[in-house]
Amino acid sequence: MRAIANVVAALRAAGEVPSEFEAALARLLKRAGTGDGPRLRPAGRARKVSVSMPEDLTAAVQQRVGRGAFSQYVTEAVARQLELDLLGDLSALLEEEHGPISGEALLEARRAWPDTQ
Repeated sequence: MRAIANVVAALRAAGEVPSEFEAALARLLKRAGTGDGPRLRPAGRARKVSVSMPEDLTAAVQQRVGRGAFSQYVTEAVARQLELDLLGDLSALLEEEHGPISGEALLEARRAWPDTQ
């Protein structure tokens, strides 16, 4: 959920987080089952699950992190993917409620954050 937190932090630094954004984010997090706030980062008890992966992908992960850190690596990858999915959902929700972002607003954002793409 760092990505969503970074978006909120950038909006706060720019002035304020629009109330409709905070409301949309709250609705999205509730729908995603994360309760009052983002809780997708690994924490608490682990539950063993079985996942089938291609052998070459499994070997690449084990070579990179070793056997002892395989689960942590996969857990963090899944958490990152969930963050990206939620950001996409939030973007779609905001576009549905407020329409697409205007070209003028995109240009203004690019000027404000020239280091991003």
